[in-house]
Amino acid sequence: MKEMDVVCGAIQIDDKFLIARRSKGADPGFWEFPGGKVEQNESREEALIRELKEELDVDVEVKSILMNQKIL
Repeated sequence: MKEMDVVCGAIQIDDKFLIARRSKGADPGFWEFPGGKVEQNESREEALIRELKEELDVDVEVKSILMNQKIL
């Protein structure tokens, strides 16, 4: 199995968190925190900012990393 680095954003507004519903690809209709793959020569923060702009057309500032874990 190919290993890849991915990111997702836990976007909090007051006491609520933003989640997105998958429209296509794997598991359509399921809910997830928005995000995606980290490209070569891109930091996790840069990837998250780019992915959220592409998927949701929002500009974000990464304030903290919640978890940094390799899952196989």
